[in-house]
Amino acid sequence: MIISFANHKGGVAKTTLTLNVADAFAREGLDVLVVDLDPQANVTSLLYSAEETPGVPIEQVLSGNASIAQAVIEKTNIDGVHLIGASLKLANLERQLQSTPFASTSLLAQKLVPVVPVYDIIILDTPPALSFLTANALASADFVFTPLASGSKLSLVGADDLVAFINQARTANPRLKFGGAVLTRHDTRKKVCRLVQGATKEYYDHVLLATMPATTDVDKGQIVNRTVLQLERDSNVSRAVVEIAREIMEIIGIKSKKGRTK
Repeated sequence: MIISFANHKGGVAKTTLTLNVADAFAREGLDVLVVDLDPQANVTSLLYSAEETPGVPIEQVLSGNASIAQAVIEKTNIDGVHLIGASLKLANLERQLQSTPFASTSLLAQKLVPVVPVYDIIILDTPPALSFLTANALASADFVFTPLASGSKLSLVGADDLVAFINQARTANPRLKFGGAVLTRHDTRKKVCRLVQGATKEYYDHVLLATMPATTDVDKGQIVNRTVLQLERDSNVSRAVVEIAREIMEIIGIKSKKGRTK
């Protein structure tokens, strides 16, 4: 099963959601692979290393210079979560591919074929742009989820463009389904958050019931390269992450393997 977190707006906690939900999936006993498709490589920095570039980043796979198996990093900062990382050079490759008349949005999907049977769930983290890389992610995914910063009045600006982009992706990938919008930095005490929560339902077919609260715990975790579950399993934000992960699992039809021997 392949899911993608996608939103062309920055600052929506997309990377934060990717890492924390990946950890929650792993704690449910699932084999998880995260693929960093953002040239900023934030997922790679937090999950692998901020100083060291992966030996075989995703751009080498997409360019045909390495196999997908060579790119998988098994030892990451989260137990049970593997990574295919990225580097800043991914931006150069994207520009080259975009200028190629016959560049295919199915390129990533073709490269992922060997690893799909190996993992219970593959998470594609995308750049904050409706770009060639995001198009490839959606052309590969079974489900797409859209993180939205609940505390921002501008969170829904451009929502029509994103919805249209997702609908266009379905022409290349008919199996793609919209899993739902996920509210991040949500604070029910704030009027703007309640307004955004209500308005989100007008733009998107489905909005997850579980939300990620506004908290400094997330920032603290990123400073020390830890997820909120690694910092403290019994906190409001940790419980929220688990609820989001379990709701996503229910939507995509994957059951927990917690306690099972592999």
